[in-house]
Amino acid sequence: MRVQDSIMLQEVDLLQKSLRCIEYIQESLQNHDYETTKIEVSELQFLVAQLQELEQKKARRAKLIATVENMRRRGIQIDFVSQMLRREG
Repeated sequence: MRVQDSIMLQEVDLLQKSLRCIEYIQESLQNHDYETTKIEVSELQFLVAQLQELEQKKARRAKLIATVENMRRRGIQIDFVSQMLRREG
């Protein structure tokens, strides 16, 4: 599996967990179950932090790819990065 595919799967999983968490928050608020609400809010904050980290990872990766492509156009070759990018397809 390519790194990019793995990142996309992680993102989908985190988004699904976040949406489920929001549903639990709504349900617990309607039932006046504030302890569960606090736990779910905490979980949602954790999931959002993970989503932010994933966005940062995607941005760094895009920047690296753009830099390598720019260097290739100028005739500069970086072997270890080029091999990494080829493996990912």
